Amino acid sequence: NYNIKTAINWWEHQPEKATENQTVKILWDFRIQTDKVLTHNTPDIMLVERNKVTIIDITIPGDSRVDEKEQEKIAKYQDLNIEIQRLWHKPAVVIPVVIGTLGAIPKALELHLKQLKIDKITISQMQKAALLGSARILRKYITMS
Repeated sequence: NYNIKTAINWWEHQPEKATENQTVKILWDFRIQTDKVLTHNTPDIMLVERNKVTIIDITIPGDSRVDEKEQEKIAKYQDLNIEIQRLWHKPAVVIPVVIGTLGAIPKALELHLKQLKIDKITISQMQKAALLGSARILRKYITMS
């Protein structure tokens, strides 16, 4: 959506720590400097556009904890959200992307993805990726024992 060069397959993409063009700056695991000392100032992804900032944090908890983790992610970055708005004079929003290890999703995930204008990957593809990642971890653990 931002005309940033990526791999053809999303799962093969290796993002730079910071990428930008005329419309957006995308920061990956980038520590954000603020006047205030913040405990949580390194979101997974941050989109800095001309007129807004989007803080994105991703987690894959156990299925029974997806709703709890969604709220936790929103709360975790509220101080950073406030500081960005104060220092950068732009509206900011925190968007959690939460998918359970076996594919459970919170009710608001579809809304969050619409806010991000994500159209190259579906929720079911994200669920499949989470499930395959869980299976890979389980296989690795079982073969170690």
